[in-house]
Formats: sequence, C-alpha cells, structure tokens
Amino acid sequence: MELKKLKYWLIPTFWIIVTFLMIGQDVLVYRLDGKNINWFHIFIMKIKWLLYIPITFIVFWLGKKLPLEQPKLFRKIFFHLSISLIISVLAIFVNSIIVAFLTNFLLNQNDGFLFFMKRVFSLSFFNEYINYWLLLATHKAINFYQDYQQSIIEKSQLEKQLSDTKLNALKMQLQPHFLFNTHHNIIGLMQKGDTEKAIKMLMKLSDLLRLSLKENNEDLVRLKTEIQLLELYLDILKIRFEARLDYKILINNELQDSFVPPMLLQPIVENAIKYGVEPFAKQGNIEISATTKQNQLLLSVKDNGIETFSDFKFGIGLMNTQERLKNLFGEDSNLEISSNSPENGITVTITLPLLT
Repeated sequence: MELKKLKYWLIPTFWIIVTFLMIGQDVLVYRLDGKNINWFHIFIMKIKWLLYIPITFIVFWLGKKLPLEQPKLFRKIFFHLSISLIISVLAIFVNSIIVAFLTNFLLNQNDGFLFFMKRVFSLSFFNEYINYWLLLATHKAINFYQDYQQSIIEKSQLEKQLSDTKLNALKMQLQPHFLFNTHHNIIGLMQKGDTEKAIKMLMKLSDLLRLSLKENNEDLVRLKTEIQLLELYLDILKIRFEARLDYKILINNELQDSFVPPMLLQPIVENAIKYGVEPFAKQGNIEISATTKQNQLLLSVKDNGIETFSDFKFGIGLMNTQERLKNLFGEDSNLEISSNSPENGITVTITLPLLT
C-alpha cells in the first residue's frame, strides 16, 4: 500500500500509542514513588496528546498547500511562523477547556479555566510551537520519500519500455534473417525444377510462421514450444540438405515446461548450419540439449563442422541473442562458445534462470 494511503490511519494510530505510552510513564512514576494511582488524573493530564491528531492533519495540509520551497520561500516561512503561533495558542486554549471540564466532572475540582490556561501556557507553549515545526519537517520528509519512490518507479518503467523496444527491434532483425534465407532456398529449388521440395518447404515455412507469430508477442514461451519451432526450422533445412544434415534433440520431459525467450535457439542453430554444415561435404550433425544446474537452465547447440576454433564467426544472430539475454536477465544469463576438441565442431551454451 502506498504511503499516501497509509498515513491517514497512521496519524491517529501513532498519537493513540503516544498517549498510552505517556500514561504508562506516569503509572510507572506513581509506582516508583509508592503513591496510589489516580487514573482519572493521569488520563486528564495526558489527553492533550490526542489533540495532535487533528493538529497533525492541519499541519500536513498546510505543508502540502504551502511547501517550504521556491518560489516565494520567505513568504511561506513567514506564513508558517504566524500559523504556528496561532495553532500553538489554540491548542493550549482547547486543552485548557478540556482539562478544566474533566477535572470538574471527574475529580470534583473546580479550579477554573483560567487557572489551567495559565498553567498549560507557561509549561507547554514552547513545546507546542516546536512541535508544529517538527510535524512540518515530518511532512516534508514523507513527501521527499514519496518523490524518491515515485522516481524509482518511473525510472524502472522507462527502463522496461526501452528494454522492450530494444528486444522488439532484435526480434525484428532475427525474423527476416531466416525468412529471406528460406525464400532464397525455395527460389533455388524452383529454378532447378524441384517443385515437390519447394512446395514441401513452403508448407513447413507456413507452419513455422503460424506458430512463430502466435508465440513471438510474448517475452517468454515454454521450451516445448521453442523446440517445436526449432524442429520446423530444421525440417525446412533437411529438405534442402537431405542426408547432409542430421539433428538430435535431447531434452527430458521435466524441462519441457520451463520458460525461455522465443526464437532463442533458432539463430544459434542457423549459425551452426551456416558455418558447421553448409561449407562441408560430409554429413553435418546438430545436437540440441537442455540440462539444469543450481536453478539455472543450460541450453546447448553442438555441431561437428568447424575444424578449429579460430574458424568460428560470431554472426548477427549470436550477437542479437547475447543482447536479448542481457536485456531480459542481466548478469543471470550467459552465452558461452567452446570447441569440441579433440572432435571437430563448436558448442554454444546458453545459461539463463530456470523458470517453471
């Protein structure tokens, strides 16, 4: 709950607690002095603290209407100096009336209003005056804290808007990237007269686009949906490469419902195809796996193509993936590239929080 809503019931609660503490203090003094406790007398003398409930609301309202800040700061200070004197006198006046009435009614002591007025004025005027400024300073501190909290919220909202904009831009970069490549492959097949493969590839692409458009508006999707997209993408590539491409997906059922950013693995696989399968005449093997470690999800894409790590190229797909991970998870995510030495090929491992 916001502090603005809290303070309206905190004010009376606070002064009621203070009143009971003051009563408790007097009871303790009576006990230590060995005197009989006069509950009526203690209550009458401490009831003045309850008057600070309306006083606090008045001071807070004045602090809101005439805050001690520019413009016209000196005029506002003079106003509060004057009002603090008036409120202090009124508080003493009202307190004296209440004390005189209750003393007469409960204790049968008719000392009169003027007697209590003089007594309370001599003992409490300076305190009442100082208390006004303490309440005004408290109001200023509460507003300062509220402004600080609001600035944090606004900053957080702005950062999220910027992050969402950046993520959407990265998604838009990724989607045309593989679409253009697929269309290029379809055109190539049609030019060769292999319309059967071209139609099959178009149908797979249609399924891929339908699922991609459905899920890509979300920041996170289930891993099984991501794998479904990836299988459609790899099936499109298998039409092109035929026996030259084989792939395995090794993900157990327990991890299928964990959440990942959409289109997270596609650019990694595309990079593996481009640099680990396409340049070579041998069969290319792509292995996609998922494991967990200390509440983290590890996604790996392994190929058997590149002979040395120095041949590896960090393309736009990997850079975009790294940027997306940074924007979504910050330091809780990582993208690591390692050689399969002594075997050929590269393994790209993505580490992100395990979200289920």
